[in-house]
Amino acid sequence: MPLLNSFFLNLKEGTALRAAIPLVGVLEKARLNCFLANAEPPRFTLSFPHGSLAMDQVDISRTCMVIVDLTDQTVTVSADIERIADPSTLELVARESVTHTQTRNYFRVDAATRVAASSVVPPEMAKEGESWRLLGDTIDLSGSGLLCSFSDPLEKDKPVNIELILPTRNMEVIRALGHVVRCRKIEENLYHVALHFDQIDPESQDKIMACCFELQRRYLRMRVQLESQPPSQQE
Repeated sequence: MPLLNSFFLNLKEGTALRAAIPLVGVLEKARLNCFLANAEPPRFTLSFPHGSLAMDQVDISRTCMVIVDLTDQTVTVSADIERIADPSTLELVARESVTHTQTRNYFRVDAATRVAASSVVPPEMAKEGESWRLLGDTIDLSGSGLLCSFSDPLEKDKPVNIELILPTRNMEVIRALGHVVRCRKIEENLYHVALHFDQIDPESQDKIMACCFELQRRYLRMRVQLESQPPSQQE
């Protein structure tokens, strides 16, 4: 509850927020900009631009995530939707919050899936040579970044848009803003590039971590099965 109290103390009426709203029959939540209309902790009200959210499609049985960027931290609040007040207003009850300045330990797992890195400059605003896109494959993955193989190099510290297909049953696409940590030439037309996530929404980061845990369990099961086989069957 202390984190929730801190969250409400830092908010004023009209504060700009971001919300991930669950929709009926849709796994991916709708990500929208909104404003704080009022708050009486733990209850608060969000106001959305008129027509931006189809209220008849909102799934009130699932939780939503509300994100606010404060001066020195980003805070995410998990909340239940208590009521649809009108065509542009939701009333919610906050359940828990997480500050992303808190330490989180990320572990890496081997993961082979498709990834794209591209310019952070929108194509319509790009000058000659500023618009580019590389397609490659991941080597490993974690909640803080990934190691990829590309056919062309990327310079250290270069900002990039990252699109990643999670190697899970749903094959969800994760999008984030990041930068190049290092780039190493392996052979002609093959470079290993480490990318770090600089801006990624908490829900996407949680999906990556869930994917890492799933892959880790899969590898452990394979290892146990292999070790339990007689030597003759392992050859």
